[in-house]
Amino acid sequence: MVYIANNFSNFRNHSKLLINESMKDRKTKILSLFRKFYYALYLVLTFGVIYLLLPKQGTFKYEFQKGRPWAHQTLIAPFDFPVLKPKDVLEAEKDSLLKHYAPYFTLNPDVKDDQLLLLEQRIAQSFSLSNIELDSQKSSQIYAVLSDLFGRYYDQGLLENSIETYNIPDDKAEINLVQGNRAHKVPVSSLRSIKTAYIEISDSLNFLALNDSVLQKILLHIDVGNYLAANLNYDQTYNETKTEELLNNVSTTRGAVLAGVRVISQGDIVDNENYIVLESLRQAYERNRMYGGWISTIIIGQMILIAALLAVLVLYLQNFNPKIFWKKRNFSLILTTILITILLARAIYENESLNLYLLPICMLPIIIRTFLGARMAIMIHVITVLIVAFMAPNGFEYVFLQIIAGLIAVVSLSKLHRRGHLIITSFILMATYSVLYLGFEIIKEADFSNIAWRDLIWFVFNGVLLLVAYLLIYVFEKVFGFISDVTLVELSDTNHPLLRKLAEVAPGTFQHSMQVANLAEETILRIGGNPMLVRTGALYHDVGKINSSEFFIENQLDGINPHDKLSNKRSVEKIVSHVFDGVKMAKRYNLPDSIIDFIKMHHGKSLVKYFYLKQKEQNPDLELDPKDYMYPGPNPTTRETAVVMLADSIEAASRSLPEKNEESLKKLINQIIDSKITNNELEDAPLTFKDIKDIKSIFLEKMKNIYHVRIQYPSEENTKK
Repeated sequence: MVYIANNFSNFRNHSKLLINESMKDRKTKILSLFRKFYYALYLVLTFGVIYLLLPKQGTFKYEFQKGRPWAHQTLIAPFDFPVLKPKDVLEAEKDSLLKHYAPYFTLNPDVKDDQLLLLEQRIAQSFSLSNIELDSQKSSQIYAVLSDLFGRYYDQGLLENSIETYNIPDDKAEINLVQGNRAHKVPVSSLRSIKTAYIEISDSLNFLALNDSVLQKILLHIDVGNYLAANLNYDQTYNETKTEELLNNVSTTRGAVLAGVRVISQGDIVDNENYIVLESLRQAYERNRMYGGWISTIIIGQMILIAALLAVLVLYLQNFNPKIFWKKRNFSLILTTILITILLARAIYENESLNLYLLPICMLPIIIRTFLGARMAIMIHVITVLIVAFMAPNGFEYVFLQIIAGLIAVVSLSKLHRRGHLIITSFILMATYSVLYLGFEIIKEADFSNIAWRDLIWFVFNGVLLLVAYLLIYVFEKVFGFISDVTLVELSDTNHPLLRKLAEVAPGTFQHSMQVANLAEETILRIGGNPMLVRTGALYHDVGKINSSEFFIENQLDGINPHDKLSNKRSVEKIVSHVFDGVKMAKRYNLPDSIIDFIKMHHGKSLVKYFYLKQKEQNPDLELDPKDYMYPGPNPTTRETAVVMLADSIEAASRSLPEKNEESLKKLINQIIDSKITNNELEDAPLTFKDIKDIKSIFLEKMKNIYHVRIQYPSEENTKK
């Protein structure tokens, strides 16, 4: 019966295990299907948005540059097309028209009549106020003088303010004065503001009153300013409309090329004249092949190219960066940043007054490099530049400049610990763009005097806009759950509230964490990895000991050990609990997941060996399950977490060495690292045999420095003898 019962129990346990494994496999398959569906949906969405944003006109099939030979076959005009005027010629014609344009001011005649009527009434009142008997003849005489004086100013036109405040160029000599339906030109010098007219009229009246006592008394009761009002109005909207009409009437062409006429022969140098004709043909070709519906041969071609670029991106991720590819947040970040960049490019493309070089496209590789590494940043940058090049007027030049600039951005910004790093990179990119652009311009123009130096301003604006990357890194960090070097610098500050609490409650653990941070940072710096991430993770890896600091030997004082009052099983629970408590504290203080990983993985699934062996020694007949005496894990999955686990174990174990010399330290380091390998605790970490060898060597070197015995100085008594 006992045999049957045991078999039944084993069968039941085996069945439960199979059911659990089956459920686990099913859950894994469901998650895998969901991830694939999410990726497919996001790719289709990205494809659709890019398709909508790209221009839908046909692309001229010949690439050409000024100053270089025509590398294609002899080109015959396929249809009649107008030859466009050069940009500088067109701008010169427009400037000439604007220079001779006289702005329009409207004269309101009612203002004069109303003010002169008020003046006449005031003159009549002034006789009684001056105690002078009203003399109609004298009153009419005075009014005639004043109305003539005021009238001349009103007829010329009075402005509310001086002419300089009306946004009129200083070189304007005339304006158009509009009266009713007619306009005539008057010199600008004849225009007066109310303030100027007030001064001039007052001076004239004072001069006239010198020889007329009655006029003197009357003027005492007349304030000239009360009868001056602006009757000349500048209509901003009307003038803008007129100048726009004037500029629109400027012809943009200077003749035409008929179908069948040779445009350029193979091998001919593309000079200024040929370049203008070829550029005219390109624009005419693209206008004639504009988007005419949802499906056309042009759109099909664009769809093929977009699909090819996205396919290359996916294949690269799958084959060269599978760990990055199979994390949804990484995939989402990549496609989101690409879409945002193309959206901004389209917005600039739609505005004819802006240049596509204004787009700070190097912001993309900077953001990707910060979170996903340099190689990934370069690949994403190249893919994005090739897509944006569909909107560039000169695709080869644009791709050349942006790829070089992107590579320099990734190389120059090797770290982003401070704002100054991004500012320096911004200046480097401004210089890079300018030099490369000038190289192309020299090839085109073959003369420094013909280079469009003003276009360099776009690269200055580009560099300034690049500084927005600092803000965007923070935004993407919060949205997608990444961590940047800037955040790591902030978290590694020992004045962080959680680290301050650790230093106060568990000072021994805090000092241990500092030693582990120094040891791990130096190691990862040499074997390759993120030293800032290692340092920060090491500082926080033991924060869970805050809740039960007295149960860990580095914090115990006076030889009091609370484990003496606990069972071995209970002691294990106390020891292991610092991992769970650490995770809870980290989440409470909003630490990033990448830092929480150090807390979870710094012991992996290792055995709490001391209490396991002690329990085995005290109960030799009792069969123990090692899982009851193990940390929850998981084991380290990155180089950084693996190095911190090794540094933590070696630093803690070295404290118990009775004699700390090179031989004992080397033996301890080899023993601990080899046991980790034997117990498969490093099987998920991407460390090579060479890395392990280097780690052992670096640990030994650092530990020897830590425990170096100082030279003993002779005592004061001995020096006196």
